Amino acid sequence: MNLVINAVGFQVAWWALVAGVAPGYEGAALALSALLAAAHLRYFSPRPKRELGLALAAWLLGLGFDSFLQAGGFITFQGASLGPLSPFWLWALWALFGLTLDASMSFLQRRHWSLSAVLGGIFGPLSYLAGAKLGAATLVATPLNFAALALAWAIAMPLLVWLARSTDRVANPAG
Repeated sequence: MNLVINAVGFQVAWWALVAGVAPGYEGAALALSALLAAAHLRYFSPRPKRELGLALAAWLLGLGFDSFLQAGGFITFQGASLGPLSPFWLWALWALFGLTLDASMSFLQRRHWSLSAVLGGIFGPLSYLAGAKLGAATLVATPLNFAALALAWAIAMPLLVWLARSTDRVANPAG
């Protein structure tokens, strides 16, 4: 049941953050995301410190990843930010994504890394396209831009899954 709650919570946050940018509800969406993250860590996570570490790692990766994509002209994000960095709502989204690695996305830790690469390469760009359609970003839909997003996500997703798997082995050497 926790896996379903985690997946639904992430989707609620995704919609709130992405759909909330254009009409000016970014602050409320960030508050909701913080509440969802706190509830997950407090009530549903068997190892909150570990998951907080995964959220931090995903946030750092996402901060660099999205800031690079924006600086490279692949996508332009809307919303409040610090200078050239990606906006705050994306920071929250990446941290929340990190909280799925040991919950609703944990099945990827037991699969070959190529599945994470394929899923990231397909659904990562689709997520950005959906965000652009909802007004959270401007994305020029060229084959090069989609290829860049697909490649970046085909690298980022297995990297995050590998991090979750490897830190689990360190925390539970017998498991």
